[in-house]
Amino acid sequence: MWWELARIMMREIVVRCDERGFDCHYSTIGDIYKVIFDYGDHMKKEHGIEYSPGTLETYLKKRKYN
Repeated sequence: MWWELARIMMREIVVRCDERGFDCHYSTIGDIYKVIFDYGDHMKKEHGIEYSPGTLETYLKKRKYN
């Protein structure tokens, strides 16, 4: 629902490469759009994997932020 998206968008989100199975110490923190851009850019440059912004947004929405 829209309120769930608003709740996620307002929170500070942290994403780390090691939580996705990579032997990498990279992490990024910020709102959902900053994290999507930063993490996607890192994955492309450092690991050669291109994720669409929509894929990363779906992944972040499925994570639990309690």
